[in-house]
Amino acid sequence: MFMIGQGERTVVVGPAESRHCPRCGEERDFLPQLKYSFGEFDLLFGFVYNKRYQLACSECNHGWILDTKTMEAGLERSPIPFHLRYGFVVLLALIAALAMAAYAYRHSS
Repeated sequence: MFMIGQGERTVVVGPAESRHCPRCGEERDFLPQLKYSFGEFDLLFGFVYNKRYQLACSECNHGWILDTKTMEAGLERSPIPFHLRYGFVVLLALIAALAMAAYAYRHSS
């Protein structure tokens, strides 16, 4: 049985910084976050179809959208798991390898 699904995750990608929150009206910690949406096939082969970096208040989640290129340049590695970043490419490569093996087997006799 195959499982197909989708989801959304929010991951903190750096240290908190203190700022005035316009919604709370107080000084709060703001967390740099990566928020991304993903699809999965059979829980192993995924792909990310929407991502954004944001600076969000730790209390009310109000905040600002950050520049993706600037944020990714400052990260040493991507916080998105391997199976979601490259899973769909691995699935396509696996299907291509199986198709080539089947073709070679069929035409070898």
